[in-house]
Amino acid sequence: MNNKTRALLGLSSGHFILDMYAAILIPLYPLIVQRLNIDIAQISLVIGIGYGIASILQPVFGYISDKINKRFFMFWGLIFASVFVPLGYFAPNATILTLFIILGMAGNAFYHPQTTTIIKNFYKDNTELSHAIGIFLGLGTIGYSFGPYLSTYIIQAFDDSKFMYLTFIGVFTAIFMLYFVPKTHLNQNRQNADFKGAIREILSNKLCLFLILVTIVKAALIMSYGTYIPFLLKKYDFEITNIGFIMSIFFIISGVSMFFSGILEKKLKLKGVIALSYMPLLPLTFISILLLNYNKILASACFILTGFFVLLSAGVVLAYAQQIISKEYTGIISGIIQGFTLAMGSLILIPFGIIAQKSSVETVLYIITATAFITAIAALKIKFEK
Repeated sequence: MNNKTRALLGLSSGHFILDMYAAILIPLYPLIVQRLNIDIAQISLVIGIGYGIASILQPVFGYISDKINKRFFMFWGLIFASVFVPLGYFAPNATILTLFIILGMAGNAFYHPQTTTIIKNFYKDNTELSHAIGIFLGLGTIGYSFGPYLSTYIIQAFDDSKFMYLTFIGVFTAIFMLYFVPKTHLNQNRQNADFKGAIREILSNKLCLFLILVTIVKAALIMSYGTYIPFLLKKYDFEITNIGFIMSIFFIISGVSMFFSGILEKKLKLKGVIALSYMPLLPLTFISILLLNYNKILASACFILTGFFVLLSAGVVLAYAQQIISKEYTGIISGIIQGFTLAMGSLILIPFGIIAQKSSVETVLYIITATAFITAIAALKIKFEK
């Protein structure tokens, strides 16, 4: 097995485990709300602050990772996620829960910029890079999908104390990756990267700014679906194991869709993939919610179908952003696309939580999918050139 394949396979496997931790609390939010005696607005605040603070640091970690050869962030990213996210389930109050989420999601902030930079070092061809990034992100999302099912299974099959056994998976994976993922050497330009220069270049690139906007909308979609769908299903008397299963299938479909993004880009171009990803969400979400009143199985199936489109454009957007920014800023732009945008999408949960509390979670889902629809229309009017 050559180093290129080892890098992609190892980093993608680590991404699977890392994103699994990011999702294990999703179906448990209704239980956490009940145990801590808080409401949906408060849990939205906790999630928004927890994810937001950790994720907003990704560009900084990306800048640092551009300057070092050691796989420091790759290893410690998995360690932080595997330890602190499971601890969140046992938090005695909202403040401690927020702290554990910040520390756990800091693992994601460590991992993403450095690993995507390593992948770009091995995949120089633009088409190969888009495909590799699609596999990397796709396996991460499939791992994200596995988290809800795994956590609800453990809670149902065993007592709560066994929940911390999940930590061992991440620790073993982190050690394995140190031996399996080949080392890579950064070029001198990247080691001399200037953070302020990178920000100036990004801010002056209108296409890059639009891609950041597209990714913020994507992050808000994922956070909204992941946070509010469990409450919506609970409202219609779905069992906690069924909620976990539905969320898992939803994110599996989301991850699988990214394997096709590179192929679709060749036929539809980037703007077409963005439009295909975002336009169907509003009608599908509306139909899913409508069907909950008539047929829960059909509603669940329609909701799962929605998952195919949510992340369809994620891989090609990241690869495109890396290609239109100077090579020495690869880690920084990866940190912005994967971290800063997630922070912005997470912080949107704070006002969304108030809307959900005052109105309904359905209203929140309509607002964010309508925003995605408008974003898709804007993408079709923009001329993308590398």
